[in-house]
Amino acid sequence: MFAALARAQAPNARAVLIGISQYRNLPKDLWLQYADADATALSRLLASPRGGAIPAGNMIVLTNERATTEAIRAALHTLTQDAATPNSTIYLLVAAHGTVDKQGAYILTYDSDPGNLAGTALPMAELQTLVQHDLAAAAHVVFLADVCRAATIGNLKTAAIGNAVEQLGEGAGEMLGLMAARPAELSFEGPQFGGGHGAFTWSVLEGLGGKADSDGDGAVTAGELIDYVRGSVSRLTNGKQHPRDFGNMDNGTRLADTSKIGPS
Repeated sequence: MFAALARAQAPNARAVLIGISQYRNLPKDLWLQYADADATALSRLLASPRGGAIPAGNMIVLTNERATTEAIRAALHTLTQDAATPNSTIYLLVAAHGTVDKQGAYILTYDSDPGNLAGTALPMAELQTLVQHDLAAAAHVVFLADVCRAATIGNLKTAAIGNAVEQLGEGAGEMLGLMAARPAELSFEGPQFGGGHGAFTWSVLEGLGGKADSDGDGAVTAGELIDYVRGSVSRLTNGKQHPRDFGNMDNGTRLADTSKIGPS
């Protein structure tokens, strides 16, 4: 039954995956290492039968210099056109720097200017409108946020970004939100996580790949993924990082079919 459901939903599934390691207006010591690899690896999983076989034409992957503010806005706009339907599943990954100033919270894109966030970065308010209103008609929205990878960016603080992300889960649609860390924590990345990933995204990849299927029924559910990612990230980081979940997706909603072939 699940396999038939996956086949029926695949043409209606969409994904926008953003992973930014390099930043035109940041010194290299503030660049990330593996955010781009996180987005690329998740795209391979979602394209595989195990992850739902999302067609290439329904998936946008933006990394590094391709992940400008304009390009990200255009990609998100594709989700507001005809993607949000009662039988659609939408995946959104943001692996990048997040920060706040007196005006609000932002995602730093490749071409953001830290001195002019309001004019060059992507406001969290835009993502909030997207999730809470534009995607409210979608059957399922899975939002993965890894935006806490630095304590400060220049003179900008990043600790409050998590509170802005959590507010995305207050919309009317059925949504699973996973955030990489608690507000006061940093999100770790390194070669020890799957050869080069963030601990959070690596745990998501392993979980959807099959390790989260705790009851062995051949499917990974939302509840199983939450439990696996929480435990895995805490273990991988020696208790220094603790993911949080938000949203209202039913714990029994199936996200991956482990009986199918995974990414090569």
